[in-house]
Amino acid sequence: MFQFGAVAAATPDFIPETDAREWVESALGTLTGVLGPAAQTPHLLTDLGGLGLGRAAAPSDLDSLFDMICGVQEVIGQSELELTVLEIEGGGGPRVPPAYSDLGDPSGKLLHTLHGNDEYLVMFTPAVFKVQELLMASVARELGRLALDQAGLRPNFDDPASLREWDGQAEIAAIMLGMGVWVVNGAYVYESGCCGGGCGIDLRSIRAGLSLPEAAYALALDSQRKGLRRRQVVKHLSLTQKTATKKCWGHIGTSTPAALAAAPTISGELA
Repeated sequence: MFQFGAVAAATPDFIPETDAREWVESALGTLTGVLGPAAQTPHLLTDLGGLGLGRAAAPSDLDSLFDMICGVQEVIGQSELELTVLEIEGGGGPRVPPAYSDLGDPSGKLLHTLHGNDEYLVMFTPAVFKVQELLMASVARELGRLALDQAGLRPNFDDPASLREWDGQAEIAAIMLGMGVWVVNGAYVYESGCCGGGCGIDLRSIRAGLSLPEAAYALALDSQRKGLRRRQVVKHLSLTQKTATKKCWGHIGTSTPAALAAAPTISGELA
C-alpha cells in the first residue's frame, strides 16, 4: 500500500506512483456520488475576498477564523451545520466538554475537529496563523472531514492506517468542494518542511493527508471532471505546485482514468 501525505516518497516528476493514482481515482469516484451538489459545481475558492467577509486577508484570531470558516461553509453547502471554534492554549488547553469526541487523529494537526451530539467543535493552535498556506489547507481539510462525516463515511478509529487514509479522503473531499487550490498550495509547505524562514513552526511534526503529487493529481482529475480549463486552475497556484499540477494534468490527458471517463457531464463555467 502506498504512503500518504508527509510520509510519501518524493516523486521528481510530480506524478504519483500507479497505486497512489488508483487510490485517488477510486476515492474521487466514490465521493462523487455522496458529497452532494456542492461537489459537482465547477468553482474554485482562491482568496477570501469573495466570501462576503469585508476583507481579503487571512484570519489572524479566533473571531476572524470563525468568520472565515462560516463564509466557506456558505459556499460549499454546509451552512446548516452548527460549529464552534475554540483555541488550544498553553498549559493543557481548554477543557473539552465530555460529549465531544475526536473526529479523526488529532496528532500533527494545527486545526482539529471534534464531534458532539448536535454540533462540531474546531480546535486550533495559534501557530496556524503564522503561515497562510497551512491555515487555508487546514481549514479545507477539516471542512472536507465534516463533509465525510455528514455523508456517513467514517474510519476505523482504532486503526492508525484507516485514520491516515481518512485524512487523505478528507483532503480529496475538500478538493471536490472547491478548495483544491488551498490543499495543493499547503501540501508543498508540509512536504518541503519549509515555511520560508522565521515562522517558528516545527513542520516536521505537522502532517498532511496527501503528498504534493497526490494532491496535485486529485486537483487535476477533479478539474478535468468538471470541464475546467487548466489555466483557470493553475494561475492560483505557487510555482512548484503549479508545475506539479501541470504535470499531472498532462498525464491524465493521455490516460483517461476510469473515474474521469465515468463522470457525469458538468459545465466548465466557474461558479
